[in-house]
Amino acid sequence: MNAKEKETEEGISKLPDDVLINILSRLTIKEAAKTSVLSSRWRYLWTFFTGSLDFDDIVDMREYVLMSLDSTTEYTYSKAYLIRRQRVLGCIDKVLGSLEARAVEELKICLPINPRCDVNNWVNFAIRKRVQRLELDFRGPRRRDEYIFNFPSHFDIRSSFGSLTSLRLTMVNLSKEALENLLRHCPFLELLSLSWIFCLTSIVVSGPSLKLKHLQLKGLRRLKDLEIDAASLVSFEYSGQDLNNVSFKHVPSLVRMSVGGCYCESFVNNVRQFPSLILGQLRTLKLELGIATVPEDAVYGIPKLPNLKHLELAFFIFEDRFLACAAFLKSYLSCPYKRKINEHNPHLSLKVVEFVGFEWHTDDVEFLMDLNESATTMEKVIIDNCRPHYLGSPRELLYRNSPKYQSARTRAMELASIFPQLKFEIS
Repeated sequence: MNAKEKETEEGISKLPDDVLINILSRLTIKEAAKTSVLSSRWRYLWTFFTGSLDFDDIVDMREYVLMSLDSTTEYTYSKAYLIRRQRVLGCIDKVLGSLEARAVEELKICLPINPRCDVNNWVNFAIRKRVQRLELDFRGPRRRDEYIFNFPSHFDIRSSFGSLTSLRLTMVNLSKEALENLLRHCPFLELLSLSWIFCLTSIVVSGPSLKLKHLQLKGLRRLKDLEIDAASLVSFEYSGQDLNNVSFKHVPSLVRMSVGGCYCESFVNNVRQFPSLILGQLRTLKLELGIATVPEDAVYGIPKLPNLKHLELAFFIFEDRFLACAAFLKSYLSCPYKRKINEHNPHLSLKVVEFVGFEWHTDDVEFLMDLNESATTMEKVIIDNCRPHYLGSPRELLYRNSPKYQSARTRAMELASIFPQLKFEIS
């Protein structure tokens, strides 16, 4: 260490403890803990860390991911991953047991668990430390002996999640009673995300003091009934099985909606039965149609969406998929219905179009050509050749380094020469 660095270190050490703790809390917990070796004064400062405790081992599972990409049945863990997971689990318990701060901003634990994991202690830590954002994601390989944690149904009102603003739960058992208690005892909760929770058959999101703004539901395989009465709700996302009953009682602030899975097909086919008042107030709509079949008579009934500013359609481009795309573009832009986008010269007012998962199939190119003929004001085309279901997952990096992705990207760059009047952005 040179003289200037030593002088800087000594200068920082002269700052009050509360200032140093504030600085440490802006680092990762790993970086903050490393400062304990600087001097005797710094030894325990990190234990008053108040920032984000992020124990996310899902995004760094190369051994597991490489195996799961080629597996079609049960997944298994590699020995290297099992060793690393045990090290992370030990680290979690040690860090949580060492922290002296009265409040912590965030607790995020994302890794497969086993019966030996003291998850109840993690939840109690979040309650005791008045955590604002809590994420528990226990996804792992599909195994018959997979352990699933039972989220507690009851909370002490005096020590409940009174400070919680964001809650994300994935692959846990959450009963209807537990969910109701969470909504009742989390007065400041703004985001609720539930994924791959298999015991819920009905959900009621309601309450006179509910401040919930964002609701995300995915992979709830047994869910049949959904009722939402939330005046502050801004965005709603649902991807999963078809539902018997969906009721939006009072959602005056809802402007963003995303629908996927089997329910998306039902939503499109029965969109006329959806409250027109809610559809009319939407500004963003995302439909993940996938390989869903949309009958021709169904798309004639799609109402106008006068306030819509952003429309995202995710589907495999086949002939019958043009129907749904054209129909929603009609609703979005108030242009005449057409079997394909370029028929009847509708003159779409699109300026920017983004394609995700573009692989240069014949249908992909024809679709872009049809769209270009109709959208005379189109200026820019954004192409991401990564498959949509890989985005944000551990597989994304692997796929982006694969020959198939590189080939698709090269052909997308060749496509730009066919439309010299358009600006292409390819990633």
